[in-house]
Formats: sequence, C-alpha cells, structure tokens
Amino acid sequence: MQLFFVILVIKFFIANITFLVIVCLFGCNKAEKDEQAPFIKINLPENHDNFIRGNLLTYDLEFSDDLQLKSYKINIHSASIPILKQTNYIWDTTINSSISGINYIIKKSFSIPLNVDTGNYLFIVTCSDKAGNEDWVARDFTIH
Repeated sequence: MQLFFVILVIKFFIANITFLVIVCLFGCNKAEKDEQAPFIKINLPENHDNFIRGNLLTYDLEFSDDLQLKSYKINIHSASIPILKQTNYIWDTTINSSISGINYIIKKSFSIPLNVDTGNYLFIVTCSDKAGNEDWVARDFTIH
C-alpha cells in the first residue's frame, strides 16, 4: 500500500512538472524583438520650398514607432557645390533631441540667418528607436 502511494505521488509530481514545462515553453510571453525602424513624416518644409534669408523656416514633423521612440536629429546643410570665394557663409546646423513614446509630433520655427549663402539646401531628419533602429527622410529647399 505504501509503495502504491509513493508511485502515485511520483506520477502526480512528474505530471505537474511536465505541465509546467509545457506551459512555460509555449505559453510564456517572449520579449518582443524590435526590428522595425521608426516612421518619419515631414509635413513642413515641403520638398522644393523657397525661403528668403531672415524669414522663418517652420518644420512640422511626425514620428512613430511600434515599441519606443528614442531620439531625432535634424541636419540642415548646403546642397550646392562650394565656391572658392564666398561673400556669406554656408549654413550648416544640427538639432538633436531625445523623445519617448510611440508617437511624437513637433512643430517649431526659427529664423534663417541673414548672411547665409543663397542656393540649394537639404533638410534631413533622422529618427531612432530604443532598439537602435534608425531611418531618415530628406527634403530640399532653396534660400533666396
């Protein structure tokens, strides 16, 4: 009788362990692996926009990610071939900012310096998420 009871307890123990192993292997949530880069939408400036030195340049950006945004960077620089002797200077500026969440919208304006060279410029936006995925979008514009 005691042997029967011991065998019954062992079978019950093995059955419970087997059940727990199966549940953990197939039922436990595995951490999501983020392989998708953030989405970037540039509402402003529009491609091929024209601006005048000293006036405002407004940018309107939307970022989204499936899990978690981390940061964005805006780089504005000349797309023109440099001339050996310039009367002004070629505008080159970078804006970096940390962000969070899965959606982020930003709209800001700043003045275009009065003494920048006229010509073609690039407005490049880069965004990265917490996993390190990154994407970029660019617009070109002209300063008169």
